[in-house]
Amino acid sequence: MSLFLNHIPDKPGVYLMKDSQGKVIYIGKAKSLKKRVMSYYPHYHAERTTCHAERTTCHAEFISASLLPKVSALTSKIKNIDYIVTNSEVEALILEANLIKLHLPHYNIRLKDDKKYPYIKVTVQEDFSRAFPTRDLRDKNSIYFGPYTNVKTMKRALRSADKIFPLRKCRGKLPSKVCLAYHIGECCAPCENKISKEKYQEIVQELIDFLSGKSKKVEQKLKTEMEEFSRQLKFEEAAKIRDRLKSVQSIVKKQRVVFTKPIDVDAFGLQRKRKKACVVLILIREGRVLGSEHYILQIQPKVSSGEIIRAFILQYYKNAFFIPKEIILPALKEKEIIEHWLKRKIFIPKQGEKLGLVKLAEKNAAVYLETEKVEKIPKALEQLQANLKLSGLPRRIEAFDVSNIMGKYAVGSCVSFINGIAQKSNYKRFKIKTVKKINDVGMIKEIVARRVKYGKLPDLILIDGGIGQVRSAREEIPENIPVYGLAKRFEELYTKDGKIISLPKDSLALRLLQKIRNEAHRFAISYHKKLRDKPKSLLNEIPGISDKRREALLKHFLSFQNIKQARIKDLQKVPGIGKTYAKQIHNFLHSSTAL
Repeated sequence: MSLFLNHIPDKPGVYLMKDSQGKVIYIGKAKSLKKRVMSYYPHYHAERTTCHAERTTCHAEFISASLLPKVSALTSKIKNIDYIVTNSEVEALILEANLIKLHLPHYNIRLKDDKKYPYIKVTVQEDFSRAFPTRDLRDKNSIYFGPYTNVKTMKRALRSADKIFPLRKCRGKLPSKVCLAYHIGECCAPCENKISKEKYQEIVQELIDFLSGKSKKVEQKLKTEMEEFSRQLKFEEAAKIRDRLKSVQSIVKKQRVVFTKPIDVDAFGLQRKRKKACVVLILIREGRVLGSEHYILQIQPKVSSGEIIRAFILQYYKNAFFIPKEIILPALKEKEIIEHWLKRKIFIPKQGEKLGLVKLAEKNAAVYLETEKVEKIPKALEQLQANLKLSGLPRRIEAFDVSNIMGKYAVGSCVSFINGIAQKSNYKRFKIKTVKKINDVGMIKEIVARRVKYGKLPDLILIDGGIGQVRSAREEIPENIPVYGLAKRFEELYTKDGKIISLPKDSLALRLLQKIRNEAHRFAISYHKKLRDKPKSLLNEIPGISDKRREALLKHFLSFQNIKQARIKDLQKVPGIGKTYAKQIHNFLHSSTAL
């Protein structure tokens, strides 16, 4: 055996194949890393090998022969391979799913456009839990239901839940008074102790059962509660439970019965067309069809159906809170190891009612795939790729800017555009923490470093500024991501090496970059103004203090900070501010979140 293969262990793990720019283009898992890599490269000679404990990068020059065309297309672009050893094949399976989500390799099957589908989040770690839509799954202490491909379906489910399970809607700490949600029956007012913590947690569990599809269980529990209140002659409480019960029953009636037994099943169907595939999921809970979801995937043309389903199952169930006891699939590669991971029974039916469900899902998948819109690539992105000689199309572009007044109220912004369209849900804003003086270069460096810690990075990064800002940003960004500065003075692009790139003034590429840069500037300015105006708005919130008294305070103390730091006896010296108002102002400002 050659030196290269001798350094790859005969152990389970995950391998990451990279191109000449260090970009991950394929991720796979193997029961034996050595045998799997050998299968890709039956003939080769090692050029150089570097190994570091359990995580290793192997650089080699490969000579492949007798490979399938799709494998040859992949191996021709591979320049080095990383691998991570795991304790078991199941561990490798989970790690593979996480790494594919992180890197989105070109040759892996993946959800189209890395779209972040919405989930319903239940904050079970809070004393008084909340339920709300989210696309952020980083909080591991909460429970998530989804993903929902149809936002309207998700919102409809949440609206139904709000009426049946009156949990609080407010964020953070409980307020001091009840809000409108209580008066319309959509909150049980834990803020005024109108419900005990134990009873509240019971409602939270009912919500979790409802979102898991356990409507019958919820229905039975509500019936029992209603009857108990009636026996105790608590008719008002019984009436409230009756209304909740009716809402649950109306939802159950709309669900089509497909099994005589109250079983929980996920049934999948698959259709494919060239480089796209559609997977439809039919959710069956307690023998009734709860609903369906469809997912568009990007695939390679000759990949098998079993591989497509395997890749999808890994991504779909990775964050699932509830997994039914039975899963019905049209095909599946590595069925046994997937069953071991999910601890569920997987069926690939050949006949009967289970096959009928697969056919129904496949029929719907064909419709969705046919109606899937052909994605148009904006000409501005094609121009950018050509003018800047980028290796790929810069579909996702993020821009950074900072705003401050003499170093005060310093903030930063990050805006995100996908295919030339602003994605405001991905915008981020930052309060500058490490830079205390006038230093735009240092501020850019800080906000870029903080952004890099959040998830997948874009295809191109734009900085509102010149060479200094670009160089500071470049230090924090991986080398495979292009970074340019766009200063307003000459509307030219800058690189870290001081190179200046002039795009035609009427080009679509330059107009797009200007639009993105200007949006980053607007977003930074708006946040800066919000912080700067906060002191003024806080003064306006002090009960009983007129405009005339506010003007007198500012005239006497010159700044908000001086007012906040003033003692009660100092406040009394201001014309029109007596002892009562002085105490009121002092108490309010010291109990607020003023800057």
